[in-house]
Amino acid sequence: MKLKRLQMSNGEKYSILLDESGAPLLYENLFVTVHYRNFSRASNTCHVVFEHLRLLSEICGYLNLNLVERCKAGNFLKKNELQQLKNAASFDVEKIREMFAKHKVSNIVPFKLNPKKLETSRATIIIEDDRNISSYTAYNRITTFAYYLGWLESELCPSKAEYFKKKESKAKESTEKTSKTKSLSSESFLLSIRPDRKSSNENETVDWGQWRSLTESQVIEVMDVIRTNSSRNPWWNESVRYRNELIFNFFNSVGCRRGELMKVRVKTDNNPSDIITNEKNGRKYLKINASVDKEDDRTIRPEGKTKGRIVPMDSRLTTMYENYLINHRPNAKGSEYIKYLFVTHNHRTKSNSALSLAQVNKMFRQVSEVVGYRVHPHALRHTWNDRYSKTTDALIEQNKTTDIKSESDRRKLMGWSEKSLSGQHYAKRHTDNRAMDIGLIMQEKHSEQLNQVVGAYDEDIDM
Repeated sequence: MKLKRLQMSNGEKYSILLDESGAPLLYENLFVTVHYRNFSRASNTCHVVFEHLRLLSEICGYLNLNLVERCKAGNFLKKNELQQLKNAASFDVEKIREMFAKHKVSNIVPFKLNPKKLETSRATIIIEDDRNISSYTAYNRITTFAYYLGWLESELCPSKAEYFKKKESKAKESTEKTSKTKSLSSESFLLSIRPDRKSSNENETVDWGQWRSLTESQVIEVMDVIRTNSSRNPWWNESVRYRNELIFNFFNSVGCRRGELMKVRVKTDNNPSDIITNEKNGRKYLKINASVDKEDDRTIRPEGKTKGRIVPMDSRLTTMYENYLINHRPNAKGSEYIKYLFVTHNHRTKSNSALSLAQVNKMFRQVSEVVGYRVHPHALRHTWNDRYSKTTDALIEQNKTTDIKSESDRRKLMGWSEKSLSGQHYAKRHTDNRAMDIGLIMQEKHSEQLNQVVGAYDEDIDM
């Protein structure tokens, strides 16, 4: 099975899932087109959904589950079979493939489900407990599995699918727990057994490994490494050093997404620059575009997931930008014909191209190897939110803003909708530390009071 990216005649990027003979898979492609593409979801989002469906098809192939034929016959998947899908989806794709390669389907012992002990059920095939995907990834995979199965059952056997929906609706009104379990459809059952989107760890609030942001000392170290004159800088070309330093500083100072930054344009004959200047004070701002640029011919087209917006650039970032634009970007052959700010600097080619997302990832991997811990673009977005929370906490304390205003401003700067709660997720490190500090201050103050009173007098206590 192959997943292929393509570009349509109108410039739209899309993906298509093919079988071994190269023919498009009917149901998977129709599902993504109807439920994702037609709702204007980003092409990269559609591609990820296709990846989930390809994994689902592989798992079903190994388990000898023919979803289409089963749905046509009204023989929907049983709870134990759905549990197997859920368990397999919780592991790294390569580990799943290695495991299935070692275990032939014919050697699998049929799984016997005890409905009274559903919560203790386990799939027949056992993968060693070596999970290395996040609960967030597993959550998204299983969600896709659930929606696709629900859609497939409704399309191929609508009468039985409708019967399940009616039973499920009645069960919701019932107080009997057993009837609810028996009446769950494939979609509802899979959705009910998904892992938590963040972490199912009961100690999540003190699970320091859940933080995605960098500490202040880590940020300082990274910025020191990517300095153009640093002895630890992993790049030898001077213009590449300046370009990469600017990229890191944009992520750190603005908190934008990778796809958003790689879409930033310079002024050409056909389009204006996305770095705009306030004529009154001369200050520069970064314009982040939400719309898809169908003229972008990069294989994996950079796209934004949030709303378009304009964010400020301080004098330091402005100076770095102007330095790269005037003194280094022109050194890349053919850069005058490229409308995007960041370009490759390959002196061996006749003409360079716009920097790709894969090349940005490689840049961060190289820095990670130098500092000894993982650094990636999205970590700097989380770090920006930590810094923002710390700044607004101080302003709130000085009565210069309020909680409501600060969160509204955060959503505007990040490109989130007015109802978005993403700020709570992105500022996790800061909120965790603040909670711990408050808890510690309270305990120490109370302990000090107790130490002054307890034992200071002698009094009989009636038992």
